[in-house]
Amino acid sequence: MFMQAHFAPTSDLALKLKDHRDPVIHKAAISLLPVLARYSPQDFTKLNVSGETLMARSCNYLIGLSKASERDRATAFLALGQIAQSCSAEFKPFLEAVTRAIKDVLVQRAKFRASASGLAPDADETAQAILQTIAMLATAMGPTLTRHMRDILDLMFTTGLSQGLCDSLAVLQREVSQLVPAIRDRLLDVISIILVSVPFRPAQPSLDSLEHRMGAMSLHYASQASSAHGPSDRASISINGTGSSGSAIGEGSESTSLVVAAAKSIAVTTDVLVLALRTLSSFDFSEENLSEFVRNDILYYLGHENATVRKEAIHAVSKIVLSDPLYQTMAGAGVEVASEVVQRLVAAAVTDQDAEVRLMAVKMLELSSSSSSTNNFDFHMGKAQNIQALFLLMNDEVFEVRLTVLAVIGRLASMNPAHVMPSLRRMVVQLLTELEFARGNSEREECIQLLMVLVRSAESWVRPY
Repeated sequence: MFMQAHFAPTSDLALKLKDHRDPVIHKAAISLLPVLARYSPQDFTKLNVSGETLMARSCNYLIGLSKASERDRATAFLALGQIAQSCSAEFKPFLEAVTRAIKDVLVQRAKFRASASGLAPDADETAQAILQTIAMLATAMGPTLTRHMRDILDLMFTTGLSQGLCDSLAVLQREVSQLVPAIRDRLLDVISIILVSVPFRPAQPSLDSLEHRMGAMSLHYASQASSAHGPSDRASISINGTGSSGSAIGEGSESTSLVVAAAKSIAVTTDVLVLALRTLSSFDFSEENLSEFVRNDILYYLGHENATVRKEAIHAVSKIVLSDPLYQTMAGAGVEVASEVVQRLVAAAVTDQDAEVRLMAVKMLELSSSSSSTNNFDFHMGKAQNIQALFLLMNDEVFEVRLTVLAVIGRLASMNPAHVMPSLRRMVVQLLTELEFARGNSEREECIQLLMVLVRSAESWVRPY
């Protein structure tokens, strides 16, 4: 191949140009180093350049650059992560130095954030690059990274809640299983502080049951009930975390004060609320019982003034309840929460002014119904009041809403035929009449699609027609 014969000259050229005065050439030369590692890992780790291997010289230079220049930190860290992915076994001697550099930059960034001087313009770019680098290191090194993350995991949360942080934590959770309890606890605390201004409290069945029988909200949240959902009162809330930034990883302990303080400093905007709810629904929290968290706090956001927040809240509560082990066994508090969630979803589907929110609510009901028989909302949707509300949705102005809700109604025919079948018979006759007398092709097409959905979901009940 062409590059095989030119690998050494190209490597020499990249090393010569890495300190060029022109920033474009300088950055291009740095970015070329991981490309060379990816092209030929064997040559990259064995090629001798001035008494050192190309890999050693490149890594030592990039580590030094990440400490010295704020402008080049993002490029240097990303290059190190890409080299680690290409040459994972040979990268181990440099892992300690790289993670130390990451820790130093994150500590410096946290101090600047806390001070009045603020952050440099390139700090956010650097933070996102560090998060990507940690994800690449986790992919390359696997469990070997565990001990190096002892001082870094908490510092990652000082960058604020972002999609980059969530993506990096998801990779760590997948590749470094020892970190799963610590990641889950810290991320739940951050999300809880953003949504309700207090850290997350794991479910305590005996206490929660007592509070529920007394008709009381969880004592953990009661003190914040009046102000948790109001951004103007956030600054007055006192949160005292436990532990330190060097706490043991993987023990499942509470988040450290550093994480709590970082979460408390996040400016809660609509985008942050959306990301927090989205993370709650997409991240793997299957080991936690979030039923009471949903009941006391997340359901509040189904009435938020912003339509996007309402959509994400609908998606979050549905995913959480459907993944709740208590609900899967059809026992305990999870069933009660599921019933409450279904009622709120049906209410949102009928009354919300935004068509996308109504569609999201109906899709969650359909998604749950199409899941396994022990993991759906049909048991609760089969109640008479919910069935009546679903039939009201057949008058929705959005055709996709009507199409989706009809699939749900069809499945409920076998769950509660006494309440479904009379209205379903009238609907079948109405659709056949509309199909016969439809004036335009679009009307006929809509009627046919509705009838096809109904036949698929309730074939035995529609067969006489």
